Amino acid sequence: MVTILFIFWTLGSIFITLNVFRPLAKRSNSSFQVILVSFVMSWLVGDLLPQWIILNTGIILLFSFSDILNQPLGWAGLLVHLSGWIILMLRLWIILYLPERLEHKMEEQLGVQWNNKYPRPLVPRNILEIDWECWFNPNTVFDDPRIEIIRDQVFYNEAGVQLKLDIYRPLNTKKKHPGILQIHGGAWITGSKRQASFLMTRMAARGWVCFSVSYRFSPDIIFPEHLIDVKRALRWIRNNAEEHGLDPDFIVTTGGSAGGHLAAMMALTQNRVEFQPGFEKMDTSIHGCVPIYGVFNFHDPFENQTPYPAKARVLKMLCGGTPKKQHDRYEQITPANWISGKAPPFLLIQGETDALVSTSETYSFWEALEAHKVPNSAFLSLPLVQHAFDILPSLTAQCIIPTIERYLIMLHENHLYNSGKK
Repeated sequence: MVTILFIFWTLGSIFITLNVFRPLAKRSNSSFQVILVSFVMSWLVGDLLPQWIILNTGIILLFSFSDILNQPLGWAGLLVHLSGWIILMLRLWIILYLPERLEHKMEEQLGVQWNNKYPRPLVPRNILEIDWECWFNPNTVFDDPRIEIIRDQVFYNEAGVQLKLDIYRPLNTKKKHPGILQIHGGAWITGSKRQASFLMTRMAARGWVCFSVSYRFSPDIIFPEHLIDVKRALRWIRNNAEEHGLDPDFIVTTGGSAGGHLAAMMALTQNRVEFQPGFEKMDTSIHGCVPIYGVFNFHDPFENQTPYPAKARVLKMLCGGTPKKQHDRYEQITPANWISGKAPPFLLIQGETDALVSTSETYSFWEALEAHKVPNSAFLSLPLVQHAFDILPSLTAQCIIPTIERYLIMLHENHLYNSGKK
């Protein structure tokens, strides 16, 4: 029995290690459940590697109480596990060098102003500079003495529907600060507004007022109700700007996955009356957008050449049917259809080993932005980075989030300069 368990555990470790570098579930034929398991295992092992190694070490110690390690099979299995850990550690080494690669990409796309005007934020340059405490205990991000967090502020309460947001803000709210509207992911059917807390706390410490909002889920509602909910949050944010020290004239949106899609829609449908019923005259302008592993393609999953049954299943709940039955709704939900020369700047971020969203999907949206010459925009494709990399303050997040910080600061500096405030 012990031998069977040891073999099963070893083969499972091989599968899990390979899955980190190349998701083994295929979008074209895997079920939603299989894709979800592939993503979760890749995310947990890749971004929580120290915890994974500690867990495996404990399991080895348990096996050491048997005679398995006195057999050739036991030593062979142990060698396999050690080899897997070394391979995973090489991934961390690649991630440590990612900030340098991102700097080059941003300078190529945004010009020399990226380096000349905005100082580089601090990122870990070696193992000793990693914030290990934050990595092992993500809750430490909430303990920053420079900020305060206000939970569960109701921004919409009508007809039995109550929606809430969290506020991350600097302690000094006497002057006007730039703002961030954060929209969580979860395939439009689930999720928590506590996602992206790492980015929110860091930006609040830099003097930004950040709002992480909730919205209703499908299948209880269909699009565009999700977008309307987020615009209701923006209405509340602007109406309460003075109380929270927010500059209502500069608000950017960000979000991951489904939240990245809604963030893009917020930026591209500013002041569109069809998406703000009952508050048509409210200013819903947005001054920049950072969709992280956002969803931009809503038609390909239904095509025979590019089938994606798991995604198609979610989209049918989101839109109330297929593109054939809900053609106008699918046109309405596609961000690329709303791009114009007046669109605010975008920073698109996509992991190359994302199990849920393909790089080509984000790249196609990037090409649409380029075709419309949307200024001060950039696209970052990240090697060996999985979906949801920013949810926890792992090494991956510690190496990527500073680039987002710097980009947002750049947009705000440009806003101050163009408005004559600097």
